[in-house]
Amino acid sequence: LKLTVMALAAIFTLGLASCSDSKDEPNNGGTTLSEGDKLLQDVLAQNVDGNINYTYKELADSTNQLYEALQQMRAASKTNSVTQEMVNDACDKFLKARSNYEQSEAFLLGAAADFSIDPHIDSWPLDLSQLLILFESPKMIENLDGENGPEVANNSLGQSLLGFHGIEFILFRDGQPRKAAELNANGHDSYNEDNLDFTQFNGEYELIYATAVCGDLRNSVYRLETSWNAEAPKSHFDIMEALEWSTVTTTSGISYGENMKKAGVIGSTYTSVKNAVSAVLVGDGGAAGISDEVGNVKINNPFSGADVSYIESPYSHNSLTDFWHNIQSIKNTWMGGRPESRNSAKSFEAYFKKYAPEINTEVENALNDAQAKINAIPAPFVLNYSSPKCREAIEACQNVTNALNKANDFIQNTNK
Repeated sequence: LKLTVMALAAIFTLGLASCSDSKDEPNNGGTTLSEGDKLLQDVLAQNVDGNINYTYKELADSTNQLYEALQQMRAASKTNSVTQEMVNDACDKFLKARSNYEQSEAFLLGAAADFSIDPHIDSWPLDLSQLLILFESPKMIENLDGENGPEVANNSLGQSLLGFHGIEFILFRDGQPRKAAELNANGHDSYNEDNLDFTQFNGEYELIYATAVCGDLRNSVYRLETSWNAEAPKSHFDIMEALEWSTVTTTSGISYGENMKKAGVIGSTYTSVKNAVSAVLVGDGGAAGISDEVGNVKINNPFSGADVSYIESPYSHNSLTDFWHNIQSIKNTWMGGRPESRNSAKSFEAYFKKYAPEINTEVENALNDAQAKINAIPAPFVLNYSSPKCREAIEACQNVTNALNKANDFIQNTNK
């Protein structure tokens, strides 16, 4: 994610030192929290529990299910028994995990940023030239094949070969699940484009790579989950301990969820409730950061011709769904959580309905319009990135960014 001026301002604010001598009282300029800030305190807590922790739990479950499906396929490929049902099931699990991850992109602050997890598991385009070189290295593939394969992948492969999009290339082609026959030991890849000939590689070889990369993806997601939620499953913490991966804030040594809930208290990196709200709404790793990225980078890079190869999820033809879920991630943040875990009484929506209803209307209209404009782009995006409908979607995403900035400005400047 690229830093913007608004993000730099938010980061500067995050760095302001606390002046309170109390370890328990909110540090809000020495004053008692206003009624509005008390509500925002509840909004932040609900955002942690009903949005961030809930989404990361769903993401952890779905990436583990994908990993198990790939392990099953990799074992079956040895005896040429991979079935189309197995492939289709793995593809469904991939898309489920992908949905959960894209719905987490309104909160790529905290652990995702501090531990560089987002670029590690979600960089694109996939470097097919480097993947070809990897596949031409039997020793490296042998190292990836084993119980410590995910750790080998983490330590040895660059981010252009890791994460969702390497797995996507193995499972999908032209928006469809791969043919099962290609993924058996006696089958071969059919990809031979742009002087990149993968037809020399069999399915077992490719599944070794995909399984190891998915194990690393799963582990990285467990780190997100355990870093935000101290109550995450012990088995997930055990994996973090075995990998010697930290799961606490880099400065205060508490979970990222607790850090946000304690905004304004000594020990939190957020010096006030409003400081934390600013990070959530307009920080580069927050809501406005992803609306800016969807419009000005994910859609505009290929649309403008700046980089026509910069297309997210091209093999599964899932780009537009990714973009839609990114905006949904902002909606969930605004409205008090995922629909399944939402508490609308403790939401930005509730706050603005009470104090500035016209801003709430502007934000929600902008979000709905952005999703509608994304849906209006002809699918698949990889074949239609020059459609004039893209310009409308870019403008709609900018409107979301502008509305979120207006919302944050109101909060920062009100005494309510």
